Amino acid sequence: MPKNEIDPEDPMELRGVALLTQEDTSETMTECFIEEFMRLGHDPGQILALFRNPHYTGVNLVLQNRGETFVKTKIAEVLGWWRRPVPWPDPAAPQAPRPHEPEGPGTGPNIER
Repeated sequence: MPKNEIDPEDPMELRGVALLTQEDTSETMTECFIEEFMRLGHDPGQILALFRNPHYTGVNLVLQNRGETFVKTKIAEVLGWWRRPVPWPDPAAPQAPRPHEPEGPGTGPNIER
């Protein structure tokens, strides 16, 4: 058989198989996707872009079903396991209080009127 033809009897042929379960496996699946893309050299923004791309059916399905906040949280979590920085704050982490900012020009301290 020529090299480029598919042999249905070849036990080494790569095949995708769906496994039906009663439990929600999207969280574990999302972690695996993120880690795989990270190991391929993608940064957090590129990984998020892959989740937004409808041509990547598996990862895009997670984004559609669980939302962007879930995906960003998982990206931050998985990259945190590897001590990789993430450009957006982790939504699950407590936010530090912001210092008070003046309302407009001339309202800050030490402004002569």
